[in-house]
Amino acid sequence: MTDAARSIVIGKRFCGPKTSGNGGYSAGLFAQAVDGPAAVMLKAPPPLDTPLSLREAGEGVFEAVSGDMVIAKIEPATVHVAPPPIPDDEAVAQAHDDFLETFGNAHLIPYCFVCGTKRGAGDGLRIFSGAAPDSSVNADFWTPAADLAGDDGLVRPEFLWAALDCPTAYALRVGNRMTLLGRMAAEIFRRPEPGDRLIVAAWRTGEEGRKHYSSSVLLDEDRNIIAAANTLWIELNDPALIEKIRVENA
Repeated sequence: MTDAARSIVIGKRFCGPKTSGNGGYSAGLFAQAVDGPAAVMLKAPPPLDTPLSLREAGEGVFEAVSGDMVIAKIEPATVHVAPPPIPDDEAVAQAHDDFLETFGNAHLIPYCFVCGTKRGAGDGLRIFSGAAPDSSVNADFWTPAADLAGDDGLVRPEFLWAALDCPTAYALRVGNRMTLLGRMAAEIFRRPEPGDRLIVAAWRTGEEGRKHYSSSVLLDEDRNIIAAANTLWIELNDPALIEKIRVENA
């Protein structure tokens, strides 16, 4: 891990809820402390515009901290995905439209960098992964913009993590119940170029009480998997916290 990677600031543009970083984007930044596939466990909402430090917490394990508060734990991981049949382009387009019909005026986190319906083109990623017809898969198209590229001209890893994140929440299909990302493991096989026409697809994989599991893949134009993720979402059961989040993000 380089010295530059030991200090991280999550800009306000990259929020999930208005007051904290998007979980996938934040995890993707933290994960760069590890070579290869990584898992990030979020222990507190990643603060915005606040310097965070990465410190070693064991062999190959790191923590992202703000002062004395541990924001995330980062470690090497293995990612396993077994995608259901991926919907064809027509079904993906229908899933996109259905997302906007369902959540356009009822989005719980409408300013989210990845899936927020109140984020304009060129600002948010605007990945609207609705439920594909007659499928267990949620999906949408995504064409990364030029400003998401790194110095090598390829889309930066944190944006690939972000794209893989939010679709896994919608793939849970838990209705109006609110969930927050608890853990995300991702592996990037090939980074795309800005302008590439991609598909993000996600599906539910299990449930244990308040714990909900899902996975996602990022596909290139030939429908080859170029990145994959496994996620754990925690269903909130504190009415006061749920109402606070709703009010803050209205």
